[in-house]
Amino acid sequence: MRRFLPFLRVAPLVSGALGLCGCATLPKDTPIAQKMPLPPMAKTLAAVKPLRATPEWTRPIWWKQLHSPDLDRLIGEALSGNPGLRAAADRIRFSWAIAAHERGRLLPSLEGRPWLLPDTLGLWQVPGSSFFGPFGGRSFAFADYAPAFFTYHVDLWGEDRSRIRAAVGEAQAAMAEFALSQLTLSTTLARRYIELVSRAEEEEIVRQMVSELEQDLALARSRHRKAGIDTLLPVYSLEQRLAAARQREKTLEREVALLRDEIAALAGKGPDWGRTIPITPASFPKRFPLPASVPLELLSHRPDVAITLWRVESAAQRVRVAKTAFYPNINLVGFAGFQTLNMATILLTPAQAFMYMVGPAITLPIFERGQLTARLVAEQEEYNVAVERYNDAVLGAARSVADALAHWKESAENLATQDAALSAADRFARLTDSRYKAGLVTRIDQIEASLASREQSLRLSSLTASHLESVVALYESLGGGYQSPATP
Repeated sequence: MRRFLPFLRVAPLVSGALGLCGCATLPKDTPIAQKMPLPPMAKTLAAVKPLRATPEWTRPIWWKQLHSPDLDRLIGEALSGNPGLRAAADRIRFSWAIAAHERGRLLPSLEGRPWLLPDTLGLWQVPGSSFFGPFGGRSFAFADYAPAFFTYHVDLWGEDRSRIRAAVGEAQAAMAEFALSQLTLSTTLARRYIELVSRAEEEEIVRQMVSELEQDLALARSRHRKAGIDTLLPVYSLEQRLAAARQREKTLEREVALLRDEIAALAGKGPDWGRTIPITPASFPKRFPLPASVPLELLSHRPDVAITLWRVESAAQRVRVAKTAFYPNINLVGFAGFQTLNMATILLTPAQAFMYMVGPAITLPIFERGQLTARLVAEQEEYNVAVERYNDAVLGAARSVADALAHWKESAENLATQDAALSAADRFARLTDSRYKAGLVTRIDQIEASLASREQSLRLSSLTASHLESVVALYESLGGGYQSPATP
């Protein structure tokens, strides 16, 4: 034993020297992409003058501002029954399970094995030239029992912590994807329901037009047959108008049916459920003012931007993991069990067969620099890709806000002018009706004035829906009130 003492004294120094020499040299970093700041939008916002301050733009349940109980119920059904949304929730649970698995790296591992199942069992022929001395050249029955194994990774370089942060980043990205799915589902359903209400309103207006035209056509035919008061000219004119109105009515019926089917599918229901969707008289606000100021910091909280931001964080942590591979990897390992050349020893005097071992296990990346460098470069390029996707998402977010503002401004102005047009058409129709009763104009003139007023009502319904859809688009462009938890 004494002749081994000099070696034991220098063993720590030798191990330290090997550890220092065993580090692979880190290569130079590849060009790193930079995250861009939020683009300036002062001029874009200045071009749109708000009507009054409305602080509700940052509320998560944004659709409440449309004041439609039926829409509230439909979105509630969709958020609880849409299969795509449930799949997104499953991905969240999967991602957090992966993060929990990675978090286990920080804890020691203790593995237990059955006592009655030996790790090694067999016949051992000891060579005569071995150090076993008098036992050399003999055969023994032997058994190894190691029921307890212990391992612990010494995280000197932060590898395990970086792996955990990368997994948490992916889990947070999955949560942002779920929020994006919720936002997309709610805004799509809101648009479709607004269209449904508008088409149903237009269908009712056209149905009234058809009823009036049918009555007028019957009267014109009766006059022609009985008294010859009118010529065939008004009959033919009314027949053309009635045919066109009936075609429009059928088109609107088809659009209403298709919208019902689409809303039912979004809610995770069948077509029969869609037939039961109530269409009450529109309770939406006729005018929807902008907030006094659009908070641009909401752009960084949009779900799609948050997804890319968390992916950037996860990619950065994977780069750190790749860099730690250039340094020695140290594990504390140990086991406890029994070893014997005589099976009776374990049964009669197990203390004599007890053995254990505890010590470090060091892995040195001496000849792996090429492989490690390739992996590091790949991770760095993945980081660059993630950053550029984030930059693209930021630009897309700014553009969507600008587009939504432009759409809102145009639709609000068109709605104001259409109100004036409808008011003028109604006054003209009333005046023409009075003139017809006084015998100053023909029945065709009266019908044309009435139809013109109906057309303006149809136009107003369409523009109102367009204005409300621009409001939905602006809510969507601002993230729908989504708040990312501790966005990096």
